[in-house]
Amino acid sequence: MPFKHFVRQIIANSLVVGAGLSGNVYADVIVNAGLASTYESNVNGAPTSTGLGSDSYTTLNASAQYYTPLDNAKSTYFIGQIGALTSKYNSYSNLDNTEAIASAGVYRQLTSTWSGQLSARGFDLHVQQNGLDARGTGTTLQIKNQLTSNLWLQGVADYEDSRADLSSYGYAGTTLGMNVGYLPWQNTFVNAGYNHISRNFDTAVAFNTTTQAYFLTATQQLTQNWYLNGTYTYQDNTSNIAGTAYKDQILSLAINFSY
Repeated sequence: MPFKHFVRQIIANSLVVGAGLSGNVYADVIVNAGLASTYESNVNGAPTSTGLGSDSYTTLNASAQYYTPLDNAKSTYFIGQIGALTSKYNSYSNLDNTEAIASAGVYRQLTSTWSGQLSARGFDLHVQQNGLDARGTGTTLQIKNQLTSNLWLQGVADYEDSRADLSSYGYAGTTLGMNVGYLPWQNTFVNAGYNHISRNFDTAVAFNTTTQAYFLTATQQLTQNWYLNGTYTYQDNTSNIAGTAYKDQILSLAINFSY
């Protein structure tokens, strides 16, 4: 298996709570659950078409998010979240995995149009393939500019440190991203963006990878608490070692519940 790993897609969609913090506060806790079916064109990270291996997998996820104001003006909020997800592959069963994640951070409405959020997380990943189990920490900064009532621009900077059971799979990595969100209709959300992901692996010989990820996602609110989501992602992966570059396409369809 080349350097194909679990790339954390930092898609900077506004958090459910973040979208409503500038208005009335309806709840202190949000519970989320979802079921997704995903097709990936190059699961094994093959550098040439001859070794290309596609697969589909199913993911279940659940999380709970707590938030509370930190000032009387309700412009600053503490946000905490715990969650877990599990993915099962149809063919590449060695990539079956389960992950638990916990995060905490602060959201602030900076001006009438600018807002920001800084958060830290910890995660514990278990993978069927030996050596890929990992645990680590990360930090994310998000800055959002509400251009109009239904259009906004968001930037993301993320750092992650992952320590795997097999040290050569461990890495330190950064993600820099930009995305634009648009509400064409009241219950429809569209988001498009780009992420530049860099990773430095813990290997005896320097091994550094770069992923250019482009994504487009659309979400339709079906009822008060149910959402349908579709996402397409194109990844161009390169490294400092010849013969390890590869391209990948990911298409996912999900049904989500939020209360």
